[in-house]
Amino acid sequence: MRDLIDLLENILLTEKSRGLLYRDKGDGFFQGSLENPSAVITFDGVDYYPSIPGAYETPEETQEAWQQAEQTYPGIVWSNKPKGSMKAFAVLKFDGPAKGQKSYFGRFFNDIKPDMAGAWGNGELPGGWQLNKATSLKGTYYRLKPADLFQPNSSFATPSACVAELGTNPKNNPAVPKIMSGMKELLTGQLPVFENMGEMGTAIRDDLGETIGPIALIQGMINTQGAEAARKDILGSNGSYSGASIYFPAAKNNGLVDSYITTPGGVEIGISSKGEKGALASVKNILDGVDVAREKGMTDLLEKYTQEIKIIQEVGTLSSLEFPLKLGMEQGLIDAGQAKIIVQLVKSGAKSLDSVPMNKKDSAVLANLMKDVKAKTDNTRYNTGYHILSSLVRKVVQEINSDSKFKEACIKFLNTSPIIQLHLRVNMKGNNVQVTGFDSKYPPDFKGTVGLDASKVYAATGIIGRVSFAYNPIGDGLPDTDETDNVSPEPAVIDNEKLDAVTQKRSGITAAGMTTAPLGAKEPAGDKQSLGRERRRR
Repeated sequence: MRDLIDLLENILLTEKSRGLLYRDKGDGFFQGSLENPSAVITFDGVDYYPSIPGAYETPEETQEAWQQAEQTYPGIVWSNKPKGSMKAFAVLKFDGPAKGQKSYFGRFFNDIKPDMAGAWGNGELPGGWQLNKATSLKGTYYRLKPADLFQPNSSFATPSACVAELGTNPKNNPAVPKIMSGMKELLTGQLPVFENMGEMGTAIRDDLGETIGPIALIQGMINTQGAEAARKDILGSNGSYSGASIYFPAAKNNGLVDSYITTPGGVEIGISSKGEKGALASVKNILDGVDVAREKGMTDLLEKYTQEIKIIQEVGTLSSLEFPLKLGMEQGLIDAGQAKIIVQLVKSGAKSLDSVPMNKKDSAVLANLMKDVKAKTDNTRYNTGYHILSSLVRKVVQEINSDSKFKEACIKFLNTSPIIQLHLRVNMKGNNVQVTGFDSKYPPDFKGTVGLDASKVYAATGIIGRVSFAYNPIGDGLPDTDETDNVSPEPAVIDNEKLDAVTQKRSGITAAGMTTAPLGAKEPAGDKQSLGRERRRR
């Protein structure tokens, strides 16, 4: 019998990718439990301001339109806060939850593009509203990924220890009691059946599969070509996965890898189920590939990408403060003296360039960098040094990503790393989900583009992490360089010794030389017809 889930796959992917702005009239959303919702609303339409495509000419026009929208759509709930670069917005209209009642939700955008598919995700409606569609529920409602089932960075000596911990339900996940029978069946060496869980079929396959996979691999239940090729290549012809431990890393730290198994001999192998999706690839994923290339004597590969390996290693070893300064000097964006000034600005908590003595040339270079990122200078945590760094790191990353050889090197080493791509197969039998086997691939075959991503961690208020690697399976479309500052949720704390150490490191390379959110208008901007264009999906 043909797998019902595979039969519907293309429909479901389209459903997920189009997002809230492309819902059909009558699509339902619920609060509370799916079985007994506390409230229900149905999609009616979407209005775009000023038009599709389009954007207001000035922040003042945006401000007036925003104020008018507050009157046109009573009780509207906004899903984000407007930034200076945002000069357009969309309003979703719903019927309910009470009979005859209307509900409205708005979101700001830089502009309204001709195609807004995916611009507002299905799971991003304020108030905990869930779209009652299979693929949307998979990630936001059923929650069967390891991060939804276990505490971060959980490790288990055996598969049975993993399932035992799951039985304690450490995350208080309501789905756990439903899946435990199938997970216990898995420990017997049988491909499990999850009874009366047909609506969760895709979540079991794609998300719970990330836990089932390493357990089945260790228990000797996966003998497909990729898994066998990895065993022989990594562990030797007589090697075995038996006796390995399981580790589920925090997703934000390990990107493409969902779990690691470590054999009794200490050999670590990554398991990935994300080969066909966009994700962050960690520096570990790529450096592991470099290490494997060295161990296997892949001299030609290593010599071809000598400079690219150097940059990859610097991403992993330089501090978040050092990286943009060192690479910025090497790229000729700043010189050593200007790097020292930036550190002084950070260290002193400066609110303006005038806080640190500098000559006109240095002032001009740093001021020019600040112009490229719009920051809220009235934020109490604003720091001129961090403002400059947030602009500098964007330029550094943009320059590196413009080099096709760097992106090529990242993919090459990612596909050299000790990672098995593993995907669960399931069939629907009535309302039951039957696990039927596994597809495995080794060496990994990630296709697309890998490049650096600094879009989320550098802000004018601090640094909250390191530059990461972004993986795009399509082949282009790495994260855009957003010219609007992201306010970090916590101010970065870098002690004075580390700040001093940055300026004391020697470098032989030298180089030559805000808008705020709308505040709300006092006067309405006109009627709805003059502000926007209505678009309905019927």
